[in-house]
Amino acid sequence: MNTAAFFRPRRRTALISATALAAMALSGCQINSPVSTLLPYTPGDGIDMDGGSLAARDVLVVSHGDGAPGVVSGSLINEGAEAQTVTVSVNGTSVGDVTVEPHSLTRLDGVTVGDTPGKPTTVPAIETPAGQSIEVRFQVGSETLAADVPVLLPQGIYADLADQAGGTVEPGN
Repeated sequence: MNTAAFFRPRRRTALISATALAAMALSGCQINSPVSTLLPYTPGDGIDMDGGSLAARDVLVVSHGDGAPGVVSGSLINEGAEAQTVTVSVNGTSVGDVTVEPHSLTRLDGVTVGDTPGKPTTVPAIETPAGQSIEVRFQVGSETLAADVPVLLPQGIYADLADQAGGTVEPGN
């Protein structure tokens, strides 16, 4: 009696079944955990806002807070065919108007983009301490974009704004 030939088809069937079961189990991870590179996110420190013809990217306020002056940082993007004059408000107080040309980007922190010299959008006093959030609002016509954005110290990549944002950050502070 030859029993080895009798068990070979069962082993082969079991091996194929186990391989198929493992493949299904491993592919199930994709269903429960979507590909994270396809999820939208903001790669900067600030907040993004989207409207009809106006968009704001990486918006934040640079200041020591507690009554120190501040600078609104970020970019406004005009996706429309005509120039837009955008009113910028921080905590309900208008801090100025910014003109954004059609199909272009304007920096709020005064950094020059292309050939267009920039002018910083400054706030006389920020009562909110650094590390907290403050409301920033952009209004053009009937369109309004608003969000609570972070208040960050003028250090690191924001150190260039220290003169308008309450001075440099002392070590240990």
